[in-house]
Amino acid sequence: MRLKRVRRLSCIAAISLVMVLMVSLLCSCSIASKKDLIRFAKKNFGACEFIREEHSGSGKDEYRTVYLRDKETGIEYMVTTKMNSLVIDGSVFGYSEHRYSDFQDLYIDYKSEEVSDEIEALENKYDMECELTDIRFRNRVSDSDAKKAAVELSEIISEHDTKHLCPVNHLIYAEDNVYVGCYNASTGEWYASGEYEVIDYVIENYDQNAQFQASLLCYINEFLQYDEIDKLFPDHDSMPQGKAYYFRDSNGKRFIAIRMEDFGGDAKGIRLFRDYASGMEEIDY
Repeated sequence: MRLKRVRRLSCIAAISLVMVLMVSLLCSCSIASKKDLIRFAKKNFGACEFIREEHSGSGKDEYRTVYLRDKETGIEYMVTTKMNSLVIDGSVFGYSEHRYSDFQDLYIDYKSEEVSDEIEALENKYDMECELTDIRFRNRVSDSDAKKAAVELSEIISEHDTKHLCPVNHLIYAEDNVYVGCYNASTGEWYASGEYEVIDYVIENYDQNAQFQASLLCYINEFLQYDEIDKLFPDHDSMPQGKAYYFRDSNGKRFIAIRMEDFGGDAKGIRLFRDYASGMEEIDY
């Protein structure tokens, strides 16, 4: 019994020591110096020239901002440092330094303007609107054409992105905010969402005048009873999560479609539901 008590006290002491060291470390932190911030900027963004510095406050209220000019692009930007509090269960355990710069946002804006003519030509070619991150087709588009446009956009960006700070993930949408898929330029991977599969199914099998509204992530227990969930997903450790597709029918009433494959497991097929105050009721059609 005494041995167990000694071990318990030793564990408590060790945990207390760790907490004391953490708090001591956090409280002992101070903001970066001017030299540190310039070094940080050069490492992350490239060669730069110092313009001016702002420094104010002390202790946990101290902050420092340096204003710099990028030598390659001429962009003027800032890097700032301040103390952030560590809050656990509403209590402040200490403070640590936090650095922030607006360079990447300014750089992306700069590159967007630099490639604007090439982007405009790409938009006209595919009848779409695009930024460095998102592509929005004005009409329905196939997965192959969506991927092709995303690849061409990424090639334009990579040719000009000398600092490798522009986005590499491109999200593709089509008419009525249909999410078509995503292309990762760094890996060459293409993900097709399959939303048109659900839309086509609803129109062909339930209501030819149905209007797609949006898709949202949800949990399967919003639609199915727990006994059915356990049968369809016998190995689930947590509640399966997938997409719910919202529609308006010919009479303007809302209904929801779910594709079972979206939630994982072996369950297949598309099911339709009405959302009543008493809960989800499956549509028999």
